[in-house]
Amino acid sequence: MSNQLIQSGVDFAGSVFLASSNVRANAHRLNWRAKVLISAHAADFKGKRVLDLASHDGRFMHAALAHGATKVVGVEARADHVDSARANLAQGGHDRDRYDVVCADLVEYLKSVDTGGFDTILCFGVLSHLIEHVDIVREVGRIAPGAFILDTWVARERWNLRERLRNRRVNAFVRRTQQGGFASVSGIARLRSWLNDVIPSEHSRTGNLVFLYEDAAAPGATVRQSGLMGWANRSLVEMLFDHYGLAHERVDWRAQGVADWSELEDYRLGRRESWIARARRA
Repeated sequence: MSNQLIQSGVDFAGSVFLASSNVRANAHRLNWRAKVLISAHAADFKGKRVLDLASHDGRFMHAALAHGATKVVGVEARADHVDSARANLAQGGHDRDRYDVVCADLVEYLKSVDTGGFDTILCFGVLSHLIEHVDIVREVGRIAPGAFILDTWVARERWNLRERLRNRRVNAFVRRTQQGGFASVSGIARLRSWLNDVIPSEHSRTGNLVFLYEDAAAPGATVRQSGLMGWANRSLVEMLFDHYGLAHERVDWRAQGVADWSELEDYRLGRRESWIARARRA
């Protein structure tokens, strides 16, 4: 194992997961993803009930079990992946009563989970192949896990100036015609409000969801036969977290000590992002 893998807890080099994957699999990439997204948050796995959305061949179910999860449920829409995951986990020596792999639509499965049904939920790589972003974050917020770990391709951030100005005009019209106007608001306050609405900031974001098509027959693509998928930008992901009561922190991949960025360029360039979100407790 590479010296860069500081107690990652798992090593995918030479593992069955490299052979069972129907998409290109690289041990260096898998090891770093496991290290940053799982090992770095070991307390969210040891003794916890974990749900892995789109669990593929069980690779990150294996990592969760290796980090002491008491129960891991994988949800996967493709029957052949379900079979691979079960075989891989059995070959890995994991106790059969500690894991289950369900063949189901992940959105429908989430809707069936009771509030508090899982302590930790993983969503690695699948969100950008779906169009149900709102549904997924809403259901995660309802389930209220201690940790929701999301890893996904993202669309580029955009200023969306025209949309910002249009929204500003609509809000101003409503204020003038239905809320008594701006007579009680100072000029400085109005200018500050205008700047806050138009200039991008933490409190003035515009969420974009870019719909695209991919070949539904390609390995790793959407299971929807239309091939329709959606890429959210960072702002949309974080706006949904805020809306559905999830405190969140974006993972800074550049601060993880990666020296060899081969197979990890998408993280280095910000084309792929990761978050740790947690249900806000009353």
